[in-house]
Amino acid sequence: MLKKGDVISYGTTGVCKVEGECEQTVKGQKKRYIVLKPVHQANSTLYVPVDNDELKTKFKPLLTGEEIEEIIKEMPEESSLWKESSSERAELYSQILESGDRKRLAQLVRTLYLRQKHLISKGRHLHSLDERFFKNAENLLFDEFSAVLGISQDEVFNFIENRLSKA
Repeated sequence: MLKKGDVISYGTTGVCKVEGECEQTVKGQKKRYIVLKPVHQANSTLYVPVDNDELKTKFKPLLTGEEIEEIIKEMPEESSLWKESSSERAELYSQILESGDRKRLAQLVRTLYLRQKHLISKGRHLHSLDERFFKNAENLLFDEFSAVLGISQDEVFNFIENRLSKA
């Protein structure tokens, strides 16, 4: 059970601090909510119904530093998730974002990073759909890495590159 002050990863929102619980009346019915504050979205507050088990499955404990190191270590060995069909890519990438599986998110970030690098070398750029998935996956993953490692989101890429160059 979550308690006030806990820091978790929540669905596609990212790192959130549990502010506690509250009761609100919606459409004439009183309901209890878990109140979450996204760490990197100061003006945002999320209210998750206490009785909504499906939404509560999106609560995940933050990774540990060791788990982050392991994900980074495995990155070069992961196969590419690239699909030639944009509809197949969109479906797969949506599933990965929704799952919150950090290893798969890292694999997605790596796939799209390498694809972007390849296209730039040819004077081209990622399709807007791929760009959107890339930014969403990167933000979600880097949000958690920065919270756990105590570095800014802007420093995460260099942190990963540093670790990979030492491997």
